[in-house]
Order: sequence, then structure tokens, then C-alpha cells
Amino acid sequence: MRAPLLPPTITLISAASSGSATEEDIRVFLRPSEPTAIIFPLADSVRSLLGDADISEALVGLMRRCEILWKSPFPRKKMVFKCDGNIVIKAIKNALDYTEYTTLQYLEVHKPTVPAPRPSGLLRMNNVSLIFMTYTSTTTLADIWAGLDISQKSSIQDQLNQILADLRSLSHPTGTLLGGVCGEGCKDVRRHLRRSTEPILTVKDFKNFLFPSLRAPIFTEFIDRLHRPCVPPQQLETRCVFTHGDLRPDNITVEPSDDDQFQVTGLLDWEYSGFYPEYHELIKSTNGLSSSSNDDWYLFLPECISPERYGMWWLLDYAQGGFVE
Repeated sequence: MRAPLLPPTITLISAASSGSATEEDIRVFLRPSEPTAIIFPLADSVRSLLGDADISEALVGLMRRCEILWKSPFPRKKMVFKCDGNIVIKAIKNALDYTEYTTLQYLEVHKPTVPAPRPSGLLRMNNVSLIFMTYTSTTTLADIWAGLDISQKSSIQDQLNQILADLRSLSHPTGTLLGGVCGEGCKDVRRHLRRSTEPILTVKDFKNFLFPSLRAPIFTEFIDRLHRPCVPPQQLETRCVFTHGDLRPDNITVEPSDDDQFQVTGLLDWEYSGFYPEYHELIKSTNGLSSSSNDDWYLFLPECISPERYGMWWLLDYAQGGFVE
């Protein structure tokens, strides 16, 4: 029986002095005068970085010394930093939940073979969530993909297939909610971020969440009759499996190996992860696909989530998406 994940406990720690910043940088919101909340306990490696000083002062000082690894298009909302040692900090303004962190905890316990960062604590200051995790190579598949040959791309495809098959072997615990592993619910970013507000326990519930305006009996019956002859019988009863939810080259880290190939070293950005219908990974991995796309990454998707396996589900989602208001 799996050990349940405990909900976060929040501990407030007072600060001592004040500070400010003015640049386009999420650190502008971090001030020593602000209290720091411990959402998830810090690993020893993080505590050693902060030392014994007032935690808010130590945190602001640490963040100012960090190397910037990544900036979002809106750097006051999300950035990633590398600290001394093997620690990375992902800073997010106004995070609505902690799905990414609870997923990293879940994988560390239930599927440590999946190459995901290890969770090392989570702090919150002035509505900025600071996720501490272990460092993974900064070279992403997006950095090198265009220069790879067919053999190298096929090798990456095979490695990702093994990783995802391992991830998808995690069975959805009966009677628990779909979506995040700590009850965070399901997310949909089809047009903008939507979060489920009602419990989602079945694939039917999930479809109703995705397409709330498509519940008319005639339309529903037509869709059912459309897909049944085209979907293999074994897929009519859809399983729910653990899903990354944002599989794309930017979220896959690699390192060169000795045989002129590249080794997949990590999967990043687990904020849309959780238990979802088995076809959902394919749909989400093609979020960036358009009729004008010339990126052949979409032709090398792992076999376990390939169009050959879930193509009809992808087409149905695409067709139904056209009716979403």
C-alpha cells in the first residue's frame, strides 16, 4: 500500500529588515522585511545555503547571488535560478497550487526511476512561491534537436518511450480524483488556464470538464457513434495513467554520450501533471503543432503516446475543440 502524501503545513517566520529592487525580475518582490512561509520542509542542502541568519534576510541574499537559468516572457511572474551546489529555485508569482512540487514528491516515493528533479523544499514570500529542487543539465532537447540526425532522434525517441512507459505504469488509485496527486484537480490550457472546481473521478467527468458546452444528448450520442468503430476495443475502456502534461523539447534535458548520441537526463516542468486519461499525453504534447509547423519533433513522439496508438482520440479532441466557446 502506498504511503499517503501529507498535506503541506505552513509555518510563518518573521523577517528583520527591509530591501528593494527595481528591475524586471521576480526578485523585486522579495524583501527581507516580508515574512517567509515554509510550505514544505527544506532539505539539509538548502538549509546549509541559508545558514543560521534570519530566514527572510538569508533568502533574499541567496536569491541575489543566484545565477539566472531561465526567464519567462514575463520575468516578474516566473524565473528559474541556480544556487551554489546542486540546487535550483523555481520562482512563481501568485501560484494557485503546488502541483509541481507534490508531483515531485510523489515520483520520488513511487517512481524514483523517472528522471525528475528531487524536491528540496518550498518557501513563500510576498506571494512568490520558491520551489527548491535538484539541478538538472541546462541543455534542453530544443537546443540541439535541429542539428540531430535520424539515428540520434530515434535514440531520443526510444529513451523517452522507456521513461514514459515507466511513468505510465503508475496506476491511478481507485476512488481518488483525477489530476494532481494531492487533490489539486485537473487543468486545461486550451484557451487559457482553467482549473476544475468539481471533483473529477471518471473519464466522462473529465470530458465534461474539457467540453462543458457539449453535453447535449444528440451531440454526445453522435460522437460516441463516430468513434466506436474506429477505436480498438481494448481502448474503449480508457485507463487513467500518470501524465507529464507538457512534454516538449524545452522540458527535456539531455547530455552528450560517448557513442555520438545524447542521453535524456531529465523531464522538467511538472505543473500540469497528474492522473489523466491515457490518450491525454499525446494531445498535450502537440500543443505547439500547427498547420505551418516545420518541426519534425512531432514525428518522433514516443511510441507509447504516438498517433498510431491514440490517433482517433487526438482527432476527436481536435474536432470537439472547435466547438468550445
